[in-house]
Amino acid sequence: MSQASLMSVFSRLVSAAFVAGLALPLAGCDFGTLDDLSTDQAIDAPSEMTVAARAFWTAYSKTSADDVKKEMAGIEGVIQRTSTVPMQVKIGDLTKAETDLVLPNKDPAPAQGMLIVTELECPLDKVEQYVIAKNQSELYPDLYDEYTRTYSSSSADFLSRAAPQLTWRTDYKATALGRTYLSNLTGGAWRLPDASPTGGPVLLSRTYLNEPANFISGEPASFNQDYQIEVYWEVSPGRTRHLYGLWREFSLTTLTSESDLYISIVLGNLSDFDARTSKICKTGAPVPDTK
Repeated sequence: MSQASLMSVFSRLVSAAFVAGLALPLAGCDFGTLDDLSTDQAIDAPSEMTVAARAFWTAYSKTSADDVKKEMAGIEGVIQRTSTVPMQVKIGDLTKAETDLVLPNKDPAPAQGMLIVTELECPLDKVEQYVIAKNQSELYPDLYDEYTRTYSSSSADFLSRAAPQLTWRTDYKATALGRTYLSNLTGGAWRLPDASPTGGPVLLSRTYLNEPANFISGEPASFNQDYQIEVYWEVSPGRTRHLYGLWREFSLTTLTSESDLYISIVLGNLSDFDARTSKICKTGAPVPDTK
């Protein structure tokens, strides 16, 4: 594709709210350069990265701390054998048994798997507050028409370590490219105090689309499935590694979640999202709302 043609596609299709914001209660704010999109194609990851991402998803669903610790013990080796950090790769599918853990009777085969590994210039305790914050639209602006995250368990208990997990529901409305849609998701976070390779804490976060997004105006589009698993751990004081796997079924005319352009845009945008997190961690603004 010529540079001019790619710019045309980019101008018509790239929207942070639509391309990355779909299904993401946390979504990036800036895309990389056009050169990034044309050259940073995600590679197919070795099977062990798929196995690791699926293992974290399953362990979270079953609240299995032992399974998380087992995967964390070898995760640095898996990362080194897969690629370098930062990493952007395609991964294999979730199985029906794995999606049945949260939403029975779904066929996950159409949901494309993809994954990033980045490093945040931010300590884990601060990252945790950005992950669980209710004011996502303030922390990461220009994504939503309306946004509400409602805790379904106590954030005070979670932050005080009285409870290892926090759960929430997200409802939002967004408009982009002439299309307006409504979406709702189930999300949560789980902190394990001694599960990292160095014996430190690990934070997991999981999000999934409860039902297909409801497009209420504009041309036809579909966003039927989205499953996300995130793992955070400090690799050195003040530096947090972030593994983020997702499986998504999305279609907008000829652009689908299986296309290399779509995958490159989403993963590049998620990497930029982490850069945004590092920035607000350094400046201290906006302040996360965790009450």
